[in-house]
Amino acid sequence: MAYISVVDYHLVRKVKSNKFNVDHLSQYNLYFLLGKQHFKFCIIDTKSNYCLLLEDYLIGSNDQPDEIVDTLKVLFESHHLLNAGFWGSIKLAFLNPKSVLVPNLLFDKESLSDYLKLNCEIHSDEVCYYYKHNTGKMVNVFAANKKIVAWFKELYPNLNIHLLHYRSALIEGISRQSDTSQLKSMSLFLNIDSTEVLVHERDKLLYCNQFDHQNPSEFLNYIMVTIDQLELDPNFSKVHVWGNINNKSEYFKILYKFIRNISFGKRPSVLNFGFEFDEIEEHLYFDLMGLYYCE
Repeated sequence: MAYISVVDYHLVRKVKSNKFNVDHLSQYNLYFLLGKQHFKFCIIDTKSNYCLLLEDYLIGSNDQPDEIVDTLKVLFESHHLLNAGFWGSIKLAFLNPKSVLVPNLLFDKESLSDYLKLNCEIHSDEVCYYYKHNTGKMVNVFAANKKIVAWFKELYPNLNIHLLHYRSALIEGISRQSDTSQLKSMSLFLNIDSTEVLVHERDKLLYCNQFDHQNPSEFLNYIMVTIDQLELDPNFSKVHVWGNINNKSEYFKILYKFIRNISFGKRPSVLNFGFEFDEIEEHLYFDLMGLYYCE
């Protein structure tokens, strides 16, 4: 069967700071986050820690690497900044379910595919990578498509692209915002059809898992089972939420019926934002901005 490319993308949101200066790209870091349906990026000034630009694109619902690369090619060719090759550094994170956390003591970099095969299927066109966390004494082993990785590396041949999984941004970022006064707290990051759940005891990660859901009832059932298993108190334990949710969504309403101490999470406290970003709710884009913590 012949391969037919379907290029489909449109801009969802763009916010640009008046502090942005195209002559200073060498002191700016570029963060990419790529999922099956979304492509996002932001630019961070390393000298001031200001977030200077954020753009969010829908790239269709395709999961074919060839189509994703073709879509990115068209997007990048029409963008006046992304083809520049003299950034301070670049981080590329993948939003996919192919990730597993391995304790440092059990980690062997020669066994990456073996770890992942316990959790998901690895295809022949995928490569395994890993990220050693600064917190929690663990390693995030994850998979990404060869063709997509190769395309980014060809685009920026003079830069060493730091490959990551979005879960690492959540772990590193949320651990720095955990409430140390609470014995246990839950953090939720909602994507379009899945949720990442993290449970901390002070600044120690006790639990991290992603689950799929089709409706608010499925979502609530998993949350309540996790609360029960980890012995959290739905009346007193704090639950922070980030991502694709707001106080008018059915997901938030059903959560609030059973969990009283719930609040929206904040942006990474280490980053600065101009007034232009006031239009964006603070619990959005934590998966992208949290890449700042992944060194």
